[in-house]
Amino acid sequence: MAINTTTSFSGATTPTANNVLKLMVAAARMTPQLPGNLTTLVLNDPLPPGMGTSWNSPKFGTFTAYSLTQGVDMAQLQSLTATNIVITPAEVGVQAVFTKKSLGQWSENVQIKAGQIMRQAMDRKKDIDIGGLFIGLDRTAGAAGEVVTIGHLTASVAKLAGGLAYTASGAVAAGLGTNAVAQGPFIGVFRPESLHALLRATVGGPFISSAVIKTSVGLEGEGLAQQAATVGVDALFAGTIGGVQLYRNSNLAKDSGDDVHSAVMVKEALVYVPFNGNPDTGEIAIEEDVSLRAIEMNYVEDYGFGELDGNLGIDVVVDGTAPTT
Repeated sequence: MAINTTTSFSGATTPTANNVLKLMVAAARMTPQLPGNLTTLVLNDPLPPGMGTSWNSPKFGTFTAYSLTQGVDMAQLQSLTATNIVITPAEVGVQAVFTKKSLGQWSENVQIKAGQIMRQAMDRKKDIDIGGLFIGLDRTAGAAGEVVTIGHLTASVAKLAGGLAYTASGAVAAGLGTNAVAQGPFIGVFRPESLHALLRATVGGPFISSAVIKTSVGLEGEGLAQQAATVGVDALFAGTIGGVQLYRNSNLAKDSGDDVHSAVMVKEALVYVPFNGNPDTGEIAIEEDVSLRAIEMNYVEDYGFGELDGNLGIDVVVDGTAPTT
């Protein structure tokens, strides 16, 4: 029997068998990945061409004002000090090689798909780099095994807004000039599992006896419980809870005990420095390897990252156990 004969199925004429083989293969699926978002949540300050290979950010100290006595010479001489943060961008790359024969076996443009996957990989790398800085922030909240609550958020805001000098059982002079204070807006970055626990602890659920914030038993009213029931989780977390703008990020690392180093911070706590002077960055370069009969794809970004001011962020250690209800 010839392989290219047509057949009838449910009264319809189908394409030839050769074409049927192509139609039976669905479009290639992409592995679902959360787009990286940490570069948008921290300070962005590109290093322009012609400015060297390192990014420098000097930070001035403070002055103190003193009461004076009329007719008495001022004798409170002070010096203006400055500290400098240096960040040196470096190249990060993704490479893929496809033989021309393998490309010819696909019914869709594999190079386009590969380019999308390469950019997603770069986004994840940036999130890994920036998220890894959370553990180095100068102050902490939470502890291993703790389920994140509104209390963790408000405590973090209180620490940031109160300033570095405000610690337990310590006297603080009024208007202390060396007190590093964050003015907001305050940003919170947590894994999805942690935010699920925060929602449950906020609006109520089977594992707690009652909701923390609730205006009525049913769906009527305007409390957080009613919002969660009527508009959904995503809409609820699109706003601000406890003075913190919350963001999910599934690229944050979780240890074997299901604990996650999350963060509540202002964007000036950390910095992302892309280098705009490298002509090889930002675009996917395609090069033909004649002897290999292949196409080589290279994607390079040139950037640096670092802690700009550790006093402006809180390393929030909370549980990230996968939820079951």
